[in-house]
Amino acid sequence: MNKHRLPYYPILFAAFPSIALMAYNKFQTNLEVLFRPLFVSIVFSLVLYALTILLYKKNWNKAALISGVTILLIFSYGHVFNLVNSNHFLNTILGRHRIIMGILGLLWLVVLIASIKLRVNEDFTKLMNIFSLILIAFPLLQLGTHYVSEIIAKNRALTGQAEVLNLKTHPDAMPDVYYIILDSYSRPDALLEKHDIDVMPFVHEMEKTGFYYASESQSNYDETFSSLTTSLNMQYLDQLVSELNTSLGSPIYQESIKSSKTRAILESLGYQTVAFSTGYRWSEFSMADVYYQIESTNPLRALTPFEVLLFKTLIFYPYRGYLFDILPASIDNQIDSPHNLHIETQRNVLEKLPKIAHNPNVTFTFAHILIPHPPLVFDEDGSLLQDPGYYSGDKAGAINEFYEEDGYERQVTFISQQILTITQEILANSEIKPIIIVQADHGWKGDHRLKILNLYYFPDEDYDILYPSITPVNSFRAVFSKYFEMDFDLIEDKTFQ
Repeated sequence: MNKHRLPYYPILFAAFPSIALMAYNKFQTNLEVLFRPLFVSIVFSLVLYALTILLYKKNWNKAALISGVTILLIFSYGHVFNLVNSNHFLNTILGRHRIIMGILGLLWLVVLIASIKLRVNEDFTKLMNIFSLILIAFPLLQLGTHYVSEIIAKNRALTGQAEVLNLKTHPDAMPDVYYIILDSYSRPDALLEKHDIDVMPFVHEMEKTGFYYASESQSNYDETFSSLTTSLNMQYLDQLVSELNTSLGSPIYQESIKSSKTRAILESLGYQTVAFSTGYRWSEFSMADVYYQIESTNPLRALTPFEVLLFKTLIFYPYRGYLFDILPASIDNQIDSPHNLHIETQRNVLEKLPKIAHNPNVTFTFAHILIPHPPLVFDEDGSLLQDPGYYSGDKAGAINEFYEEDGYERQVTFISQQILTITQEILANSEIKPIIIVQADHGWKGDHRLKILNLYYFPDEDYDILYPSITPVNSFRAVFSKYFEMDFDLIEDKTFQ
């Protein structure tokens, strides 16, 4: 075998799906989740390749052809099935697993016969090698460009943080600062009007505890990243990108939550940043002084959401019921109900939040809680909903409106009870009364998506600087102005959709 004609394209075909999926999800997912499925895919391809080499009596060119096609069909099945299902005409004719499986099986059989009957020369192997290199180069280039740009963005953010030191001031007793985000928690009046969900008893209990309820508050933007970027940087996106001399979607912009002005100011004042694993890399302050990872999930047995997503593209997925007989039970649960890591992530935050008050250092805590946001997995008492109708629909949503309304109400009830208990524990365990902001990033859906729950606790319970319609862009402006004597005037409250 000419060493320049060694057929390596089956291995690259096996590596491509994992790398391409990571490139597509690079903004949402941490890079380390790529390595395990990539390793498994490559090992699988090597074993399959070795078997075909033996079957073809060490004819590497023919072995590479049939193993390469086999790998492509195995990893592309889910994409083919989804493509067929997205087209009404094709779905009517072909939209069954057994039909698509039969077509792909016939295709594989044709290639098998061709590889046996025809001569597969080294020119063909060279062409396929080049094709595989080009194929995998695109996602690798995307990932490389993204992470290099991200490193540059982080270094630039650190430089920007150093400039914030000029704003330093030292109050006599600096309070801990908690910024607690309840993802998709709509404003109580909107919940009652639109969905007949009454959470005012929870709000009244929070007010009795000393919180201020901004009863007319709205989010500045209707999606999470823009909303949190605005609140943590205390300015609207057009002003932020102008100040950073960048553009929306750039790596510098994508780092603007983790490297926000609020965090930079507080760290320059000597605050420790406390953060949690969230499952979304853009909201994970993994380099925080105190970073709480998930503890209870065994990473060697549980599949990550990335792996579940990849598994659903494989030809084995329609037959997962048979696989469950031989796979560990935890993998069974992960594949059929891929929300275990989500559940553990939320429980991790809820469990650790009240303990932060015992930290002897002054702290800034950022807690992004993905409740009541789908998947709708928590019942009112925090137990798990067993009916898959709540979370097995499109994008982990409910299968119909009844499940959606009922599941959302259950999660709202659960997280409201949790937040009341957690904030009361924080206040009881804090030597110096803290600043606590409990705020939604946006509402739930429809016409009321901008209407958000917005609650504030100030150590002196003096809320003259606040008002019912205050929006998140002014939250930390009010905090820094009132408690740190910084020159942050409140700006006009605006909303964007």
